[in-house]
Amino acid sequence: MQSPASEGAAPLIRISHLEKLFATRSGETVHALSDVSLEVADHEFISVVGPSGCGKTTLLRILAGLDVASSGSASISGQPLAGPRHDVGVVFQQATLLPWNNVLANVLLPLHLKGDKSEQSTQRARKLLSFMGLGDFAQKYPFELSGGMQQRVSICRALMRDPKILLMDEPFGALDAMTREMLNMELMRVWSEERKTVVFITHSIPEAVLLGDRVVVMSPRPGRISAVVPIDIPRPRSLRTMGLPRFGELCDQIRTMFGTEHHSAVSL
Repeated sequence: MQSPASEGAAPLIRISHLEKLFATRSGETVHALSDVSLEVADHEFISVVGPSGCGKTTLLRILAGLDVASSGSASISGQPLAGPRHDVGVVFQQATLLPWNNVLANVLLPLHLKGDKSEQSTQRARKLLSFMGLGDFAQKYPFELSGGMQQRVSICRALMRDPKILLMDEPFGALDAMTREMLNMELMRVWSEERKTVVFITHSIPEAVLLGDRVVVMSPRPGRISAVVPIDIPRPRSLRTMGLPRFGELCDQIRTMFGTEHHSAVSL
């Protein structure tokens, strides 16, 4: 299966000449993003890599409606972004679960905050937990779960309103390598079976290549898109995909863009 992007179709996400400047307490101006333009197709998986401080998270927050651009534009389904949207789910670096709520209540939180306490919503939450292998943990509390399980709960919570778009900000960065690999496989299954469009930020080049239809490479601050690399590796993919010669070639190509082709320390 090739990239879901189709020629001639209107993009689901359109970013055009986006700029973001921050004013510091000392009165200085930080130029976080500069002239960022990108189009994302429906059901496309976009990986974003770049050095720390290049504006990756700022870009994601703008797409989530949690921040506003200084200039330029960003739209979803042709509608300019003007705040958080019900069809956009967000998964942050940390699971940010409420410790006094059990797993089921944490997953239901987005709907409970809107006054929806229907049995239908509860059944969807239980279905999502089962889908993510957490069906037996609905009544457990966050402190009783591993880090990987907590992130699964946060993904379930982001999926509760059945969003078209899933924005993910380094969600697996703090996990051990084995758990991270397992959740990469789970995420590809969610993307495929739930028919989502995903924008996924990571510091791991192999992770970006394994997951993405395209890898967006960002420059140091002010963050610009320095390259967009199509990942021409067929789907479905597995961990064995990482052993393919083409996989290594693509990782090396992206490393070269950072001037780190001789350093293979970047890994899952």
